[in-house]
Amino acid sequence: MHGSKERRALVIGGSMSGLFAAILLRRAGWTVDIYERVDVELTGRGAGIVTHAEMRDVLRAAGCDPSRDLGIDVTSRRTLDSSGQVVGQQACPQTLTSWDRVFRMLREVLSTETYHLGKELQRVEQGRGRVTAHFTDGGRAEGELLVGADGFRSTVRGEVLPEVRPVYAGYIAWRGLVDEAALSPKTHADIFDAMVFGLPPREQFISYPVAGRDNDLRPGHRRCNFV
Repeated sequence: MHGSKERRALVIGGSMSGLFAAILLRRAGWTVDIYERVDVELTGRGAGIVTHAEMRDVLRAAGCDPSRDLGIDVTSRRTLDSSGQVVGQQACPQTLTSWDRVFRMLREVLSTETYHLGKELQRVEQGRGRVTAHFTDGGRAEGELLVGADGFRSTVRGEVLPEVRPVYAGYIAWRGLVDEAALSPKTHADIFDAMVFGLPPREQFISYPVAGRDNDLRPGHRRCNFV
């Protein structure tokens, strides 16, 4: 080890799962570095996320405050038919947030020195209680633990479990964001205060409000997330 007590972890992938892993490991006493293949900050990406009690719990465990501007609160879920008429509604209080908001909360916890951009993993080498990550730029890093958080096309998984392949789930999701100000008054009134569903045969539509750019929660500056 590097010294008598230091335990070093290498986290491959700097998106949300990588940040959670790095922060929780660091709070457990590990020295952690994150290696992200993209060479620019990941802020501003992603769409909506529906929060649950488990998300609040893990945010607290990571040292974040989920009560501070996490997102937009709604009180119900609503289903519309093809003509826009309400065919079902039930109470379901939830906070609707965005990938960007959660990412920024986690990113603020980690120092810039531990988050390395432009580091694409090439291969992993293991031996005698150590693991070495080799990167395409010729660099390398060593530690006692390597965490693969590099997405569904994971290079880490390809190295350690080459026989495992992603399996098509059987559906395709189209996702997008629309500025609140771009919605017509009627559409805004119909969908912006709830999580709203449409259920045509063999399909599902979902929409819900999320923060605008840079976590802007002011009315008129938010966005509608749709799937």
